[in-house]
Amino acid sequence: MPRPLRDEVLPPDESCFAHLYNRCVQGTYLCGIDPATGKDYSHRKKWIVERLEQLASVFLIDILAFAVLDNHLHVVVRTLPDEVKKLTDRQVAIRWLSLHPGWLLDEFVCVEPTEAQIKELLADPEKIEQIRRNLSSPSTFMKDLCEPISKRANKEDGRKGHFWEDRFQAQRLMDILAILVCVAYVDLNLIRAAMASSLVGSNFTSIQARILGSQNQMAPSLALGKVSICDAQGAESIEDLSKAQLRRRIEAARKQAEPTMVLKDAWIAKLTIDANQSVNPNDSHLSKSGLRASDRGFLDVTLEQYIKILQESLRYRPGNASLQEPSEELTEVSKTLGVAPENIRWMISDYRRIFRRSCRVGNPESMRKEAQRRGRKWTKYSRHSELFYSKKSVEFDVENGRFRRAKIRVSTSESGGKITAS
Repeated sequence: MPRPLRDEVLPPDESCFAHLYNRCVQGTYLCGIDPATGKDYSHRKKWIVERLEQLASVFLIDILAFAVLDNHLHVVVRTLPDEVKKLTDRQVAIRWLSLHPGWLLDEFVCVEPTEAQIKELLADPEKIEQIRRNLSSPSTFMKDLCEPISKRANKEDGRKGHFWEDRFQAQRLMDILAILVCVAYVDLNLIRAAMASSLVGSNFTSIQARILGSQNQMAPSLALGKVSICDAQGAESIEDLSKAQLRRRIEAARKQAEPTMVLKDAWIAKLTIDANQSVNPNDSHLSKSGLRASDRGFLDVTLEQYIKILQESLRYRPGNASLQEPSEELTEVSKTLGVAPENIRWMISDYRRIFRRSCRVGNPESMRKEAQRRGRKWTKYSRHSELFYSKKSVEFDVENGRFRRAKIRVSTSESGGKITAS
């Protein structure tokens, strides 16, 4: 069966939450220590995070969570086509040109476009409209993330060919529980892979950035260190600069940006939904700092509560009675969403096995509506949706290798009958 089109999974005119995933070619460790050659490519993880930071300041796409591992990466995003519509044509042109100056740069930088470049782009209304759509497109976002990384890595290795295995995989998150469990899964990825022993020690992840940001730790902003391609005499085209001149300007821009310190998580989407935040669709939620797409939160929990849910998910072991009692934070989330706390912990701890190949994750009603929209009666992962979005606990049947509702058994004794879950 052919894979669904991106626009079918993530409609371009709708604000969507999505889990985006890409893997190095043949699963090789091109961002870590290659076991075959012993070469260490770990510095490329920093490249990916730096590029994400730059994209966050240009695209109208919120980055909710990310994790960069030795051979793959995860990004959870929210598209904002409604915010793109509020931009003027000039704002669209400036955003696009700051990331696409018309020169194959060796470095990942944002530039200050010349007035001549802006006017040239504004003279093409059709291109402006296409760019407007691109600014909230996950496909364009991932292209601008993965392609420069691939080219830079190939240049470093003196080789040609694929760096990424295939086109990226996309998964639409249909409701708040899907968003919570997916973001938690991504934030716990390094610990699950035995590459970190703590949340704050999970390098190149959003949870580390959030924790350090909450501790007021600062870092220089690459997005604020834009390269000027205009000289004092007038508008100069970037094509007129030699690579040596351009490289000098890049270094000068970086040195100028170093004193401009921002919080470690300043470019990541806010975690907590602000109760006073306007819900009027005509109001703009664009970020005032310019470092991220918007200032909207996406979960109805604080960072402290979220961290407790992550820590509890790490301790959770099915069948271990001492770890079965849910925390106060998870109990509250469970009551709000009408889902058994054990099921939430299952989804976080075993997200990959439960939802890995599903293009959509959501409650039964949203999955039914989506199937109807596509002219189908059901989807392959409808069963998991029915199982886990329930007040009844789920267990894993080892013999059959599948999840099922926890059985209720009756045990009798001299003192009378007692009902327990198997």
